[in-house]
Amino acid sequence: RVSRQRFWGKPIPIVYCEKCGTVPVPEKELPVILPENVKFDSVENPLKTYDKFVNCKCLKCGGKAKRETDTMDTFVNSSWYYLRYTDSKNNKEIFDKKKVEYWEPIDLYIGGKEHACLHLIYFRFYTKFLKDLGLIKFDEPVKRLFNQGILAGTDGERMSKSRDNVVLPETISEKYGIDVARLFLMSIASPDKDILWSDYGIEGSSKFIKKVMDYMDNVKMGKSGEKVEHKINKAINKIIEDIEYLNYNLAIIHLRELFESLEDEIGKEDLEKFIKLLCVFCPHISEELWEKLGNKSFVSLEKWPEVDESKINENFDIAERVLEQTVSDIMNILRIIKDKQGKEGKKVYLYVIPKEIKNYNSNEISKRVGLEVKVFAVNDAKRYDPENKSGKT
Repeated sequence: RVSRQRFWGKPIPIVYCEKCGTVPVPEKELPVILPENVKFDSVENPLKTYDKFVNCKCLKCGGKAKRETDTMDTFVNSSWYYLRYTDSKNNKEIFDKKKVEYWEPIDLYIGGKEHACLHLIYFRFYTKFLKDLGLIKFDEPVKRLFNQGILAGTDGERMSKSRDNVVLPETISEKYGIDVARLFLMSIASPDKDILWSDYGIEGSSKFIKKVMDYMDNVKMGKSGEKVEHKINKAINKIIEDIEYLNYNLAIIHLRELFESLEDEIGKEDLEKFIKLLCVFCPHISEELWEKLGNKSFVSLEKWPEVDESKINENFDIAERVLEQTVSDIMNILRIIKDKQGKEGKKVYLYVIPKEIKNYNSNEISKRVGLEVKVFAVNDAKRYDPENKSGKT
């Protein structure tokens, strides 16, 4: 499909002669220019009734002829723009080959699924056509193609004004702020998946941003603990990888996890790193937080935070996994005691391998379980073990 029966588009350079038949417009007379004073007074293509455009002379015999009134699909028109953009003010040739060789092919093309059967067909055709003419050297216009998903309304149908299921950005911005909308849309699914709008889901994103704002109002500037330094530097690595592969939903998960690990006292530099990471997804709020820290510049113009590998200590992650598993095990045992014996546990005694005892924080476990938890190494002579069970383990 090349032609459309409408005014907008590039005129097809063909005339029809009663004697000579179909005659192409010679190159020296290109391009054919659309008239500017046509009247749009019907649903028909206005070129059909514009005699000054339609009636012309045959380019072979000079006799009466009529000009083609169909125009090329706009996807055809835009298919070579990416090449012209590299040298847009060149009035002598289509583009400078050296400039195209420097900039092209495109590193990453992001488009909707509907583009796969429209724009991309012409996009690739023009590239191969121009290569055959010797104007470019590459065979494919892009190195990497990414097709984004479709946003559906709460009724499960694709958002459309005709369906009256459109969620207006102005309405969302007024209630939540546009940063919350951005965060929500990027967090609910990977960008290549079709996603469903959720009023409940955007509330969750709004609560997260409010927690961040509250934290900034109450945080104490000082020195970061080693665990926080580890979390921040490891998060930078993860989020860089997530963004590189367009896994924005995973990047936001890692960003939220990082925020939950921040302590009441933190170093200014580490807090700035967090804001730089947040800025990718919430640029407006991040600028406010950046200024709140006393910075005069824009965070969006700052350098991406660098990773300090010396601050990454995997023992913190090991201890965290141990904590999660231990809490889960204790809660299961307490449920078994209640189900089998009808009793409520009052105290918990935990016996661990001596070399691993550093991974068990009794205060943290107690908070999570809601009971007093005491941790002993199995070879600790002062351990509480009235039935001598730990020594036999």
